[in-house]
Amino acid sequence: MSGARQLTKGEYYDLFFKIRTSFNNNTDAEYDKFLHESDQALRNIGMYLIENYKGDYSNCVSNNDCTQRCTHLNLWLKEKKSIYTSNGKCTFYNKLWEEYIEKLWDKLDESMQNPNKCTKDANFTEKTFPDDKISVYCNLSPSDALTLTCQDKAYFTHLGEKIKNIIKNKIKIGNHMDEQNNEELLRNSENETMSINRMYHITYNTPEN
Repeated sequence: MSGARQLTKGEYYDLFFKIRTSFNNNTDAEYDKFLHESDQALRNIGMYLIENYKGDYSNCVSNNDCTQRCTHLNLWLKEKKSIYTSNGKCTFYNKLWEEYIEKLWDKLDESMQNPNKCTKDANFTEKTFPDDKISVYCNLSPSDALTLTCQDKAYFTHLGEKIKNIIKNKIKIGNHMDEQNNEELLRNSENETMSINRMYHITYNTPEN
């Protein structure tokens, strides 16, 4: 494809930094073992990496084109790693990144026939992340995180039960209220209890494979 038009810097950027609605390069589930089953964010990064590498980088047509595509692929990967691992400061998420994304890249690289292979560059030298912006779960082992979340679950469950008991006591005191209003009040309190428990689940559960 000699003579093909050289893409601009903006076009290279748009090639890799885009919202995808289809994922067509993981044929025959070839890379499924590198896609996390329960951490959807990490899974999405893996699916995007497959498309960016096999669908966009591997189609480079010249030395300069391959260099530019490799540069922008690395920029994309660095940004995603920075977001997911807090610039490499989160031990737990670093481990997941190494296990899934780094190994996925190596597998993709094996299938690359083009002589201009893309050298991975995800180094965060001199890049910092504010310590006060990092979650308490960032550097906990899975077992330690589980201990904390179990304590939090017990707290929120107890809080929900206390709210429910207060409502019941109000029903007993308010004898002037009709039976239908009593049932509605109790039903609403049960819904609030379930909402509190759901809030715990969303806020405190850490991803597990």
